[in-house]
Amino acid sequence: MDFVGFDEAWKSLAPLKVVRLDSSTEEAFRPGLEDSDDLVIFDLCGTTPDADAIPLEIPRERAADALEALVHKLHLAPLLLFPIGKWRNVIDSISFELAGNENWQEMDSASIVALNSQDPMMCEPQDLHLVHDILATILRVGENPLQGVTLAALGKPLLICAEPPDRLRIELGRESLAAEVRELLEPFAV
Repeated sequence: MDFVGFDEAWKSLAPLKVVRLDSSTEEAFRPGLEDSDDLVIFDLCGTTPDADAIPLEIPRERAADALEALVHKLHLAPLLLFPIGKWRNVIDSISFELAGNENWQEMDSASIVALNSQDPMMCEPQDLHLVHDILATILRVGENPLQGVTLAALGKPLLICAEPPDRLRIELGRESLAAEVRELLEPFAV
């Protein structure tokens, strides 16, 4: 996993119609897909405030497994992993839990230069187990939205937004992609 510049990463998402949501502030970066007739939002925790969100509840302890399976099956890597707040918020909340994870230790050391930024990390296929561990930990110990992350697929209009303490959603820009995602996630649902 390597950090990439925010502006460069943001430009790469423009063709997928990723926008900065109105709920974004200087402190909290919240990307979303442009509103259209093809936009589908799955609410995986039952707490997404969007009235159009489709509930597809997955137990919190299985959510990271479900999302990792989704990323693998749809060949979504490389991905961009954006913090909602600054990286410091995310890292401070999960470092203790991941202290024994060798891959995390390498990433944690490299993150020192990005602690006060919102520069995303580029995640390649070999990084997906660490992405799983990061998501699982955020979902387990995250206490506020600034400790959350958003995963953006570079090749498809798909965002995974984990916003502690209790929001987890997937935004999709095509109905055909939404049908695939639903089929892949249903075995994990309650």
